[in-house]
Amino acid sequence: MASSASAAKAQELNMKMETEARLVLEQVEKQWLRKVAKSSYECVVACFDKAGTTGASDVLEQCSQNCQVKYQNANAIVQNETNQFQNRLNRSMMDCQDEARDMIKPGMESDPNKIAKVEAHALKCMSRTVDDHIKKLRPLKDRIVGQLKELAK
Repeated sequence: MASSASAAKAQELNMKMETEARLVLEQVEKQWLRKVAKSSYECVVACFDKAGTTGASDVLEQCSQNCQVKYQNANAIVQNETNQFQNRLNRSMMDCQDEARDMIKPGMESDPNKIAKVEAHALKCMSRTVDDHIKKLRPLKDRIVGQLKELAK
């Protein structure tokens, strides 16, 4: 069982990763997704303007759906890259947990010093993983932005 200090440190690492990832995703949203969304909505408004009060509703619906394709694709790009990043982070964290589990030998549960060493090893591994993945946020952002630029063409 993890000590309360270890649990607090693990929570701190989780918050650090979440905060850094949130900042990157907010930048992408504000600098790129909003532009695509605005363009999509302007396109939909143009569909309504073109249809006026006499245009066919199925033509209006098709026009509106076509306008939203880029925005939907942009969101899919962000979601896909984010999911892949999260999966890699989760696998790395699982590796840390596996390393710690592999260190535990029968009877160790009753020795607080040995358990503390295992917890310290796990936390060190998790901290390194968080730091490594924070460094990978910039390339993640660059990949997303690159794909969004291609989509905007």
